[in-house]
Amino acid sequence: MVSQHQNQAAGLSANYAERRAKLRKAVFEGKKPPDALLITSPANLYYLTGFTGSFGALLLMPDAERFLTGGIYATQAQSEIPDIPITLNPTLKEFNETLAETVQELGATRLGVESGTSIAGLQGLRKAMRKAGVRVKPVGAPVDKLRRIKDEYEIARLRDAAALADATFAHIQRLFQPEVTEWDIAMEIDFYLRRQGAYPAFDTIAVSGERTALPHGKPTERRLQKGDFVTVDFGAKLNGYCSDLTRTVVMGKATAEQRRLYNAVLEALQRSIDAIKPGKRGKQIDALARKVLHKHGLADYFGHGLGHSLGILVHDGWGLSFRDKKPLEAGMVLTVEPGVYVLGFGGVRIEQDVLVTESGCELLTHAPVELLEFEL
Repeated sequence: MVSQHQNQAAGLSANYAERRAKLRKAVFEGKKPPDALLITSPANLYYLTGFTGSFGALLLMPDAERFLTGGIYATQAQSEIPDIPITLNPTLKEFNETLAETVQELGATRLGVESGTSIAGLQGLRKAMRKAGVRVKPVGAPVDKLRRIKDEYEIARLRDAAALADATFAHIQRLFQPEVTEWDIAMEIDFYLRRQGAYPAFDTIAVSGERTALPHGKPTERRLQKGDFVTVDFGAKLNGYCSDLTRTVVMGKATAEQRRLYNAVLEALQRSIDAIKPGKRGKQIDALARKVLHKHGLADYFGHGLGHSLGILVHDGWGLSFRDKKPLEAGMVLTVEPGVYVLGFGGVRIEQDVLVTESGCELLTHAPVELLEFEL
C-alpha cells in the first residue's frame, strides 16, 4: 500500500555523494588523518549510500571508495549503491580477511574506525589488519556529527513521518473507551503504521491508570476504566526517517489533580518550545522545563531528559538534556517531551517534534496538545 503521507519528499532525492564528500573533508583534512575510513554502522551506511541492509562496510579514501557486503545482499547492494564499486565477501571466508585485503589493495596503511565499534569487533579487525600491515586508528564519530544537521531531503522525510504520527493519533481516538485494553491500542497503532507503508520506530507504549507513571511502561491486558489517564507514545519510521509522538488523555472528566499535572506539563512544553533557537544549549532548554515544573512543585517527578535528536534513528544523537552543552543549530530536529510521573497516581507526558530554524523552531507534529477528555 502506498502511504498518503509519502508526499513531502516528492521531487527531492538524497545526495549521497555530497554527504561522502563532506565526510572526506571532515576526516582527511584534519590533523594526522588516517589513509582510509571504515564505516560499518547501519544508520551511517544508509546516510552515506542509501543501503538498507543490515550488513556491510564502506571504505573511504580521499580519492577512492569501496562498499563491501555478503552474498545475501549482492543484488540489493548493486541496486541501492550504483555509484560505488562493490566487493562481495566469499561465503566461506571471514569478512575481516576480505576487508583487510581490500584496504591493502587500496594502498592504505592507517585505517580510521568509528567510535561505536564494539570491543570484540575492534579486536577482530585489528588482528586481521595487523596481518596486512595496516594500523587501526579510532577517529571518533564524524558521521554522527554530519547527521546532526538535516538537509532538505531529510527534513521532508521527517515531515512525512511526523504527519503520519499525527494521523495515527487521530485514528486511535475511537479506542479511548471502557474495556479496551492497552494491548488493543498498541496493536492498532502498529497495524495502522504498517498499513500506511511505515514501521513502528520503537516499541509502542500504551499505558493507563496508575501505570501512566511508568515512562517506558509496556502495554498489558489492563482494560481502560473511568477516571484513567491514558498515555500513548509511538513513532513512525517512514522511508528511513523517524517521528516520535506522546499524548496523554483522560477517560471521562479530569479531576482537579489530573488537570493540575497536565497543565504544568503543558506549560513546560510550551515554554521550552518558545525558547528553542540556534545558539541555545540543550541543557538550558532542559533547565527551563524543570524550572516550570518546580514552580508547580513537580520537578522531582520529572526523571528523564527533555528531548533527543530525531532522524534515521529515533534517538539520533544528543538533544535536550542536562548533558547537552553544545549550542543548537538550524537544521536539527528534536523531540520536546516533559513529563510528570507520580507513583500510585499516574503520569502525564506530552511530546512534540520540532525543527530548529534560523530564528527559532517549527512544529512538525500537530496533534492536539490541549487536555482531551473522552466522554463515557
